[in-house]
Amino acid sequence: MILEEIMKRRSGRAFSDKPISDEMLQSILEAGRWAPSCANTQAWNFIVLREPEVLARAHEALSRGNAYAKAAPVMILVAAKEDGGCPAHGLPYFTMDVGLAVENMLLQAVHLGLMGHPTAGWNEEQLKEVIGIPHEYRIVTVVFIGHEGDPTLLDERTREKENAPRKRRELSEIVHWDGW
Repeated sequence: MILEEIMKRRSGRAFSDKPISDEMLQSILEAGRWAPSCANTQAWNFIVLREPEVLARAHEALSRGNAYAKAAPVMILVAAKEDGGCPAHGLPYFTMDVGLAVENMLLQAVHLGLMGHPTAGWNEEQLKEVIGIPHEYRIVTVVFIGHEGDPTLLDERTREKENAPRKRRELSEIVHWDGW
């Protein structure tokens, strides 16, 4: 009874450099735009990188562990102002809003037969400078989108991660009924 896209979604690392059509990319961004957000603030901004020269400069800000992502034809920086979301309860709702938008984009990518991988391994200040993102914005995540590629082209450590089965904790470990 779970959506097929949810079950098929994974953070793959073997990307092909095959381009993504404008229509596909537009639908992924549109899926992100339609995500829910606290008080409908829609705090997210999607900075789409796909020109080879721009990607090359942005790739310099990636951590060594994200080197695999350089093969992906699309890199989306998702940025928001820390005070851009709703201020309820003093919580940083802008991060949840970005997460909801990113998940919509990831599921749309799967629906289109593509793969998406959100990351945390990059130098924020360097990326902001290279791309021209205003100082008051935070890059919450960087998402790579592309067609699935050949895992045998990955280094051994990354290939092991790529081939490892998906694991999730059992519901009995994380669900509490009618109290903790």
